[in-house]
Amino acid sequence: MADSISGNINFAGLGSGTDFKAMIDGMVKVERMHINRLENWRGSWSGKIDKFQELNTSLLSLQTTLKSMDTLDEFMTRAVTTSDPDTLTATATSAALVTTHAIEISQLAQNDIHVTASGASSIKDPIFTSTGSFTFSYQGESVTLSNIAAGTTMEGFVNMINAHADSRSKIRATTINDGTTTHLQIYGLDLGADNQVIISNTTGMIFNAGDFGQTQEAQNSKIKVDGFPPGGGDWIERDTNSINDVIDGVTINLKKTTAPGSTINVGITTDASGMVENVQKFVDQVNTVRTLIKDLTKVDTSSEKAKGSLLTGNYGVELLIGQRLKDIVSSKGIGFSWYEQLPSGDFKGDKYSALSQLGIMTNAESGGDKMGLLEIDSDKLNAALLDDPYAVAELFAANNKGESDSPNVEYLSHITGVTDPGDYNVQYEISGGKLISATINGNTALVDAATWQITGNGGHPEAGLAIRVENHNDGTYGNASSKADDAILVHIKLGKAGEMSGAITDITGEEGPLSILEKNYKSIISSIDKKIEYEENRIELFEKNLTNKYARLDALLGKYQGMQAQLTSSIKQLGSGSS
Repeated sequence: MADSISGNINFAGLGSGTDFKAMIDGMVKVERMHINRLENWRGSWSGKIDKFQELNTSLLSLQTTLKSMDTLDEFMTRAVTTSDPDTLTATATSAALVTTHAIEISQLAQNDIHVTASGASSIKDPIFTSTGSFTFSYQGESVTLSNIAAGTTMEGFVNMINAHADSRSKIRATTINDGTTTHLQIYGLDLGADNQVIISNTTGMIFNAGDFGQTQEAQNSKIKVDGFPPGGGDWIERDTNSINDVIDGVTINLKKTTAPGSTINVGITTDASGMVENVQKFVDQVNTVRTLIKDLTKVDTSSEKAKGSLLTGNYGVELLIGQRLKDIVSSKGIGFSWYEQLPSGDFKGDKYSALSQLGIMTNAESGGDKMGLLEIDSDKLNAALLDDPYAVAELFAANNKGESDSPNVEYLSHITGVTDPGDYNVQYEISGGKLISATINGNTALVDAATWQITGNGGHPEAGLAIRVENHNDGTYGNASSKADDAILVHIKLGKAGEMSGAITDITGEEGPLSILEKNYKSIISSIDKKIEYEENRIELFEKNLTNKYARLDALLGKYQGMQAQLTSSIKQLGSGSS
């Protein structure tokens, strides 16, 4: 007999003795097998998305490392020593030459300082007896602070000088207490002889302009570098004690003067160990990504039936990502040219233009876990660093560096983000002493006859590239073939760190393969979810129909069972009556 509780049908099993509930559950379970397959399928796609995100994180980590070394100053550090750090310290960029310099310091730069001869008993004492004004001149500009209230204290005036929009960027005020009297001090903010403070008006103040005595005069620093300038009274002068425009790539910080004729030695060397650390960091981070891609796409052939990994055969991961990164490591640097000897005996090109020349190679033979990973031949790398550390640094960290390999043209500039890194073949014609036409990579370029300038046209990789013609003789220069001896080539170099970082930006960007693959897989999961939802609804209806069907059967069987019992009882009663 079936009964109903809270809208659900329950089987008593009294009608037939059959457990219809167990029967229906079993049939529903069979029907759910398709949903189970769909859910397993969904799980595999979800797992792939998780791996995409893991790979994305690993790539971005690599990019962070690359960005920390994608300029020459980041990749190639110069070590600087001085013979007397208490007198002079120095720093250097990659532009500094490895050499030594002797610095003589005659004078330090200093600012202008004025202090009142008399003073007040306290900074709380008024120094303006009537409404007044204060005028000073600085760097050729006269400034007047007007309507200073009568009764303004020394402290209030100091605060006014230091906060007023017209004075705070030029001078500062403070006080000096000699033990009995508080004096007012005014000083210029800038070092250098041209930064004199001239106080000309103190209307209403208890101190006259003449009361401000100069206790320190603004002056320039004076140095000689390697004995230059040679004259005894001649010096290199600057309005600072931190001088960065005398020795290329070197900033010297003056602390004390030297005795006449005495010098401080500054030594500049290449920090080779720091460069090795950067190379090792590059290799380690690239290998981390390569290992992850290997794990995601490998095929296990240890058993009779080969078994793939989660992303085995995924075109996007293997080729669009893995192979692209491999190609960057194995190819010549963008904008670099092979180093070669000319018939004249001279050399042209870049000393190092591929990582393999530095001993950075892909393990293609050993097998095992290191197969396909980068390895460093330390002897080869150290030899390259010893031979030409700047060339090594350029291969990793040239950051859109432009240069011409022909004396006929000079590289001027380009627009980063508009002008593509690469090689540009220039041809131009001069007629009647004027620049009349030019092409870059075969594309017509803009010419400015007045300035002898050639500029790459928009819509091409050379857009924004500006060069200047140096050979003004009539004629046609350059060659359509970039390999010809008379070809004029201009290069925009991009080191391996920058090239790989740019590739990772493409790979992980909104339109990159990782994003596209993830979107596609999410679309697949969404489709599976709809199928699962459809199946759930179908099975729910299937279970409901089964329940109703067997409930009616259970009830019918119960009814027949009751009728059978009545008939059996009646037959028994007839039999007992005839006897």
